[in-house]
Amino acid sequence: MPNTTLDIIFNILSNFFSKKQISEFEELLKKSSVKAKGSPSFIPASEKEQLYSNTRQENTFNAEIELLITFASKKLKPLKFIELLLYLGEICISRGELETASQIFERTLTAVEKYPSLENIAAYSMLALGEVYSRQAQWEKSIDSISQAKKLFNKHKDIRGLAKCNNLLGTIYGDKGNFKKARSSFENSLTFLNPRTDVALIGMVEMNLGILSNMQGKHDEALFYYQRALIKYDRLKDTRRISQLRHNLGMLHAQKGEYEAALKEFDGSINIAIKADYLPDLALSYLSKAFVYAQLDDFPLATAFADKSMDICYKINDRLSIADLYKIKGIIERKLKHYDMAESYFMTSLRINSELGNPLNHAETLFELGILYIEVKMKEKAIRQLKSALTMFKKMETGFMVKKINDLLLTID
Repeated sequence: MPNTTLDIIFNILSNFFSKKQISEFEELLKKSSVKAKGSPSFIPASEKEQLYSNTRQENTFNAEIELLITFASKKLKPLKFIELLLYLGEICISRGELETASQIFERTLTAVEKYPSLENIAAYSMLALGEVYSRQAQWEKSIDSISQAKKLFNKHKDIRGLAKCNNLLGTIYGDKGNFKKARSSFENSLTFLNPRTDVALIGMVEMNLGILSNMQGKHDEALFYYQRALIKYDRLKDTRRISQLRHNLGMLHAQKGEYEAALKEFDGSINIAIKADYLPDLALSYLSKAFVYAQLDDFPLATAFADKSMDICYKINDRLSIADLYKIKGIIERKLKHYDMAESYFMTSLRINSELGNPLNHAETLFELGILYIEVKMKEKAIRQLKSALTMFKKMETGFMVKKINDLLLTID
């Protein structure tokens, strides 16, 4: 697994630096990673306990990024330096290093202020900040950044930039449960794109349309979009998008109850994500495997994958997935008949979903909580939770869940 800046950007360093400069930077990294040998005998035992209590391996990625930015600011001309910042920001997003990504794009915005001719780069930096904020469920900040980017893209008649804005807005509307606006945004994004020159971006929008269709239980439509996107990304050899598509295909199979097929797709996604260090994608596939193993009543594996995913999600501050994980942990505990613990997990998921404004996962958690109350014979509570979930699913036009809840209510009324 890549674990240093050089591992990740090695193949593009020559685009920015001379061989001599690359050697200088390699030497700088070596010096920065030198560790003191042995334990100083003069440190009291009580202090050693505090100093060495954290045994987790330190993540050096952010430190190496900082060193590279400082090194580059001295060696590169302003325009080349800005180009490098944009590249590093994208790497940080793919690794889930969102705070570092945010700082890099803010720095890029500051750097381009001196160059009116680089206003379009400012627009892409604002759009990138919009993506960072959306991944942190900071919806208002995200939409504000996207709106600023759209103004500049319109000014410069950059239709690809506008397409990217609409695609990102679509994902935000989808996360917020406004599926009509999400679909409209995705379809609007496609109208800006050229099938011959914008293959990667069209694939991304098609993947998002597939996710949206799957959320609404339109499995054939979702598969159609996924297959179209997969053909494109196989041709482009875009490993990250292939990893995401494999995960989404797994989600499609899981929703249909095809658990072995789902696990196969999740494993394909995980293998790619581990090799490339795509932490957000890895966290999602671990989460999804936990869900599948819970459905298969393999509780040790379900718990192990849920805990592994939780570790990553807290590291990258993926609050949306954390809320989903508490729902899955609740399902596991409910199936084990640990009802108090299950209720606590479901309530935690509901609280986080409410704080983030994530109605789909909120409704799913209400549904699972309703099932818990049915099992413990708390009929009134069960009906209340299920009807609340039903209202939310109707608003989101998630027909298959509306039918499932109505059928369940008939059994307890």
